[in-house]
Amino acid sequence: QGIQFRKMSDLVLGLDLGSSHVAMCVLGVQSNGRLTVEAASSVPARGIQKGVITHIEDAASCIKECRQELGANDFTEAVVGISGPHLEGMSSKGYVPIIPIGRTITSGDVLQVVNHSRQIGHSPEREQILSVPREFMIDGVRGITRPVGLSGSRLEVVTHVITGQISHLNNVQKVVEMAGLEVAQLVPSSVAVGMGLLRQEEMEVGAAVIDIGAHTTAISVYFGGAVAYTSNLAIGSHHVTNDIMMLLKTSPEDAESLKKRRGGAIQGKKKDESTVEIRQIGQIEMRHLHRHVLIEIIESRMREIATMAKQHIQRSGYMGLLPGGILVTGGGSLLPGTPQLFAQVLGDANVRLGTPDVDGPAGIRVSGPEWSACLGLGAYALSNGEEVSPASGFAHWTERIKTFFQLKV
Repeated sequence: QGIQFRKMSDLVLGLDLGSSHVAMCVLGVQSNGRLTVEAASSVPARGIQKGVITHIEDAASCIKECRQELGANDFTEAVVGISGPHLEGMSSKGYVPIIPIGRTITSGDVLQVVNHSRQIGHSPEREQILSVPREFMIDGVRGITRPVGLSGSRLEVVTHVITGQISHLNNVQKVVEMAGLEVAQLVPSSVAVGMGLLRQEEMEVGAAVIDIGAHTTAISVYFGGAVAYTSNLAIGSHHVTNDIMMLLKTSPEDAESLKKRRGGAIQGKKKDESTVEIRQIGQIEMRHLHRHVLIEIIESRMREIATMAKQHIQRSGYMGLLPGGILVTGGGSLLPGTPQLFAQVLGDANVRLGTPDVDGPAGIRVSGPEWSACLGLGAYALSNGEEVSPASGFAHWTERIKTFFQLKV
């Protein structure tokens, strides 16, 4: 028995293929424009590592289990989030002459210049997933977001293009189809997560999101109302767990439990002298350890993640130009003190925890930062205002690359 949802055409099914959990949520928009969550489910991930499918059958089974728990049997397609170091973002420019000179720019001109910006060289094993126009220019005048209706002789655009490795993209489509769903659209999680957390005015003035997952960390910078930079790091909260396991000689399960129950991302002004009980492999008796030692282990790795994130934001060219703030989100941000540590490393006091702000029957359940990416998928699809139609294969949806400006031009 599936859940009885309101009008199906008003809803989107988001599927986030994380390395630690596979999550699904059914999202819609209320009359006031606020995102609402009708239902949500999450199961431990199998067959997925660092955003890459490592076991087809296990991953497909995992998606089926998540869908069954959700009860959304009437949905036949999903907006699927993808992540991992195989994704690459880059800026590209395009231009077209306006003939006759000085005539009014049309939506056809805009589509033509965006398509021209997408004519970039990349290796045969890569494919474009998403292209987002960041800024239009007319006769050298910058800062134009909606050129249609204006006059000029030369139209230019700066576009952020994201590519992925075809083999990984095909594997994602394969496991989704094996689970009985079709891929309506693939969306890089680094882009989607910001859509689910940031307000439009924050994306306009400049903001960044650091999404700490289990095996990867996604970084996205927004400016002028659209994504301006994305990158993916092959490091996440699992590395913290692994450090605890190796240094304290515990099992992976005990290391994860220690991290969640007694861990912290940053040491306080005064070291915590309380004790932590540790079950070490090969030992009968529990070992007692000062909690500050555990925090020191965690802080070392979290500081490394923060430092790498800082380097990438600096590479974007927007460091110091983010009045909208820097949000730290994802399951890896749940450690107490994470925003404080990142604020210290990034040298920016406006660092805060990114948590979804949604309504609906499942709104409370998905209010934690670990749901940010999944909710962002629905927010992305719904903000584009498009009716998501079934995909008929990899070539189909790569030909349907969308942009934030598609319905605005």
